[in-house]
Amino acid sequence: VGVVLIGLSSYVPTFAQGVLHTGPLIAGFVLAAMSVGWPIASALSGRAYMRIGFRDTAAIGAVVLVAGAIACLLLPQHTHLIVLAGACFLVGAGLGLNSTPVLVALQSVVGWDRRGVVTGTNMFFRSMGSAVGAAVFGAIANTTLTDRFAHPPPGLSGHLPRSADATALVLNHRGSETAAVGQYVRASLYQATHYVFAALLVASALCLL
Repeated sequence: VGVVLIGLSSYVPTFAQGVLHTGPLIAGFVLAAMSVGWPIASALSGRAYMRIGFRDTAAIGAVVLVAGAIACLLLPQHTHLIVLAGACFLVGAGLGLNSTPVLVALQSVVGWDRRGVVTGTNMFFRSMGSAVGAAVFGAIANTTLTDRFAHPPPGLSGHLPRSADATALVLNHRGSETAAVGQYVRASLYQATHYVFAALLVASALCLL
């Protein structure tokens, strides 16, 4: 859960701003779709696990999570913001249906004196997942960008940023001679986020398993 959460919250804004060329406010609204899907699904999960049990409810959430990750992976470079927001909503719904039953199940199998321990442990490992996910996804994105900037097509050599940190400067630069550079940088950002979304799918599949 922590891995998926940090991957989506870190790279959906990158996709929206760098690839779709939106502003930070719009990118925030797109990511907010996940924050809407999560509490709605969490509220509904209570009724679900009272009828079909914790494991089956969590499994359904993991299936929805995988579906959301697949939707992110299949996003084309020129996708619409609503489609991106829909994929974020699916991931949020999957997280809500999965994480809440798991936490309540943990709290239900121990005595009152251990509930704080299992709750804290669950939160701790979610934070650990976010830390590991941030490192892995950052390595994937930076390696992809660095490789593409090191091997540009003819005519762009010498005009690209030397590191991934300079990408935003190129995207914000305006000038007739930099149009091809901006297109190549946006394509590079799409490739990097595409690989991150592929790793998100792997993490979602592991959650289902």
